[in-house]
Amino acid sequence: MKLIAIALACIALSLVIISCTETAPTTNNTAPTTAASPAKPVDEFAAAHVNYQKNCEGCHGETGEGGLVKVNDKQIKVPSLKADHAKKHTDEQITKMITNGEEQMPSFKDKLKPEEITDLVKYVRKHYQGQ
Repeated sequence: MKLIAIALACIALSLVIISCTETAPTTNNTAPTTAASPAKPVDEFAAAHVNYQKNCEGCHGETGEGGLVKVNDKQIKVPSLKADHAKKHTDEQITKMITNGEEQMPSFKDKLKPEEITDLVKYVRKHYQGQ
């Protein structure tokens, strides 16, 4: 019987020691403030990506590689946006090509706003040319 009493006393003492070492939750007595939720990061190229898909991908392809494309029953060779030749063009030259068209590429001045064309040039530079 004495052994059981000693064991129970040890258990009780252990529980007291454990409960004394636990930290009490902190309370904040200040008035709650409403913090603005952090804005979700916006892909600066989201709109340009959509414009690329809608207006460019049909010819230049999903990967920007270009190649042989059938347009109006005619095969045309569409240049790669990744090629050194394309990388050497200035932003102004690419903007002019998209705006006014060139050779077999159609004009997009009536389909895209100037800022959309500028964003499209930035998108091509970043996603296809690594610049």
